[in-house]
Amino acid sequence: MAPLLLPCRLVALQPEMMDPLDPEQQETSYQPPELDSRDRSRPWGSGVTLVVSRAGHLVFLLITLRGSWPNNSPPASMADPSDLNLDAPSDLQDIPDLAMQLLPPPEATYPDKASLLTAVQSHGKAHGYNVVVKSSSTPTEKKPGRTAKVWLRCDRGGHYRPRNGLTEETRKRRRTSRLMDCPFMLVAAGSPGIWSLTVLNPTHNHGPIVDKPRQPPHHKVRKGQVAATPYDWPHDCTFTPYTTALVIIDMQKDFCAPGGYMHYQGYDISPAQALIPKLQHLLQAFRSAGFPVYHTREGHRPDLSTLSSREAYRSRNNATGLGIGSPGPMGRLLIRGEMGHDIVDELYPIQGEPIIDKPGRGAFTYTDFELLLRIKNIKNIVIAGVTTDVCVSTTMREANDRGFDCVVLDDGTAAAEPGLHTATMESVKMEGGIFGAVAKLEDVIQGVENFKAATMKKQTPQMAG
Repeated sequence: MAPLLLPCRLVALQPEMMDPLDPEQQETSYQPPELDSRDRSRPWGSGVTLVVSRAGHLVFLLITLRGSWPNNSPPASMADPSDLNLDAPSDLQDIPDLAMQLLPPPEATYPDKASLLTAVQSHGKAHGYNVVVKSSSTPTEKKPGRTAKVWLRCDRGGHYRPRNGLTEETRKRRRTSRLMDCPFMLVAAGSPGIWSLTVLNPTHNHGPIVDKPRQPPHHKVRKGQVAATPYDWPHDCTFTPYTTALVIIDMQKDFCAPGGYMHYQGYDISPAQALIPKLQHLLQAFRSAGFPVYHTREGHRPDLSTLSSREAYRSRNNATGLGIGSPGPMGRLLIRGEMGHDIVDELYPIQGEPIIDKPGRGAFTYTDFELLLRIKNIKNIVIAGVTTDVCVSTTMREANDRGFDCVVLDDGTAAAEPGLHTATMESVKMEGGIFGAVAKLEDVIQGVENFKAATMKKQTPQMAG
């Protein structure tokens, strides 16, 4: 087998300077003659650096391989790695498995040191390792001719050095050091306007870094609040029956039952139907804790005196040609007093729960809803019902403009199209909660249960006395 001849660089060190990578060292070097064009064209061109002391002792050997072989196969004259004597005494790391070879950054030039460091570190992170600065040198008054250099290494390079006499065995917190003497090494040299990067050793003795998922920070909801996004609601921790009300929007048969208004509009009513058992649970929780509850219904007078010509035209602009006021299985569509206009039986209001009849989408427009809330000192509103993108959204925005702190239930509302529901929820959370907050049913119910528990705790000592 033909031997592999590598161009060499011989470096002689002063006796007191034994670190070949120390930027402060003074060195004399022998540069091999320039390779001819035939040698330069070989993609497997390599280099060897021999570092010796003045006494002639070999103190460092660095083998640098550059490039790759065509078709990922070495030439026939290349020595077989299996012939290497790996048992020979050496300070070098064991040759890592090929699966652990991480790509070094390409050798290139950069306009300044900052851009070079940014590019190198970004490349390293993209390929599974971190690059850190080991040392650097800059020109000084005494040595104005010194070339500015930066030595870069993998953050797993070096050995663990015990502090204060502690060792891995004596430390109380047994942690394995991440330092494993990784041989990866780069050097950057330059002057103002141009910096060049050279790969001294492209290999690593470890696999790519696997980022462990970070545990989300612990979040504790304060007393008087409900877990919500983008802020825990209400903002002033006043979640009590004296300041907070539940508003259920338009859970009417015309919106939730077959043969109703939404059915003739050609929309899927199954999302609204799926809400009914969820809102039953929500209603039970609010009622049991004494929170005020309000219901809304959209509809018009039987003589259609509250229906504009545009609204009448719009409601009939569908495949069936049926709209507000048209006859249906449950009576005229969205007309007050008809069966379809009424609230579904499962969520029907009990005594003391007002019903707000509105002619449009918003519960505050042409109604006395705001007056009812102000009289009871309500300032926080929990909103549930249908449809998310129309009546729910409109009511929430109207309430927000009137100074109410609103939370809409993500899984307590529904739309005919899932995309419209998602978009509406995202719009609420914009700009730190521009229209209020978004919460889950279970979190709001938990807030109600927390209030009940706190109330019982206060009443227990009084009852005992």
